[in-house]
Amino acid sequence: MKKKEDRPIWIKLLRAASSLALVGSTTYIVFAGFNLIAAFVLVSSFGGIATPAVIAADSALECVTGFIEAFVEGVLSVFEMIGDIIGSIFG
Repeated sequence: MKKKEDRPIWIKLLRAASSLALVGSTTYIVFAGFNLIAAFVLVSSFGGIATPAVIAADSALECVTGFIEAFVEGVLSVFEMIGDIIGSIFG
């Protein structure tokens, strides 16, 4: 496995936006059903997370774990931003 390096801010923002869009569009599709806009957001957010993971992967297992890592890192960065905003307001 490759050593973890500090990623640029634009990659963190892309992962956060894609993870948030993936969770939001999946939730919308579960409750409201498929439509063109929800499907487009789902596919584009999935592609935004999966493309860098597929390019950097050496095997299929590394591709899957890279996708999960990017997704979790994106969700965690969203919560980190929310925590920073709340901390700056009350801190």
